[in-house]
Amino acid sequence: MAQGPVLSETLFQEMRDYLFQETGITINTNKKYLVEYRLQKFIGPDKEFTSYYDFFKALKQDRSGELKTIFINSLTTNYTFFFREPVHFRFLAYYLKTYGKQQSYIRLWSAACSSGEEAYSMAITCLEQGFRNPQKDIRILASDISRKVLSRAQSGVYHYSAIRGELDDAYLRRYFTFHPQEKNFTVKDQVRSLITFREFNLMDPFPFTMQFDVIFLRNVLIYFSIPEKEQILRKIWEVLKEPGYLVLGLSESLVGVRHGFTTLSNSIYRKDRN
Repeated sequence: MAQGPVLSETLFQEMRDYLFQETGITINTNKKYLVEYRLQKFIGPDKEFTSYYDFFKALKQDRSGELKTIFINSLTTNYTFFFREPVHFRFLAYYLKTYGKQQSYIRLWSAACSSGEEAYSMAITCLEQGFRNPQKDIRILASDISRKVLSRAQSGVYHYSAIRGELDDAYLRRYFTFHPQEKNFTVKDQVRSLITFREFNLMDPFPFTMQFDVIFLRNVLIYFSIPEKEQILRKIWEVLKEPGYLVLGLSESLVGVRHGFTTLSNSIYRKDRN
């Protein structure tokens, strides 16, 4: 049986370096199989590229940016669902209820929003606590490095099989419109109106002029080396209010990473007043 195209160790290292230079994301040295798997649909005798070498050569020569987008989209993992790790949304509800009315404005950031479930969950939490425009100056920034998942997030359309069981019927009726023929749910405008979607690389300079109350940066830092983690955390610190809160994934830890945050529980960190 003929073997398909094989990714050499040398080329794998070059691809790792390229991804790191473009995004700051590090792929472990034992993940060559993952790169092969994610790119194999573009490579083969009946595909546009006959080998991984041809693909990478074209990627480096491409001036349109299309192949770079394909490459980054393919190698960045996007896995999420509505109200994933519910304790964090309970914390957000607590923050809004306890401190929200005292704020002249509220800014929240879903810093790796993937296909949008996290950002929409944040918006629903705001609405459940009575925070909405125009009664309150409140906005949610939802950003991701992947154009592909951002496009899906902006559509706000989710197949019923991916959403039923994650949200109770009251939330579904209140915040989604069901389309029986297509068997999908569409996020209602009152939820969408709180969110701005933007393509953004966390390694780029932060352009924000207003500070954030709460930043969700969940299950993202695992893709970065310690120096890059520390660089991102310094920038996060600068754009948070005092006090402001950083939320990481429950399985994440900042052990061994230098930062100025006060550690609370459940992967929640606070920027304290000086």
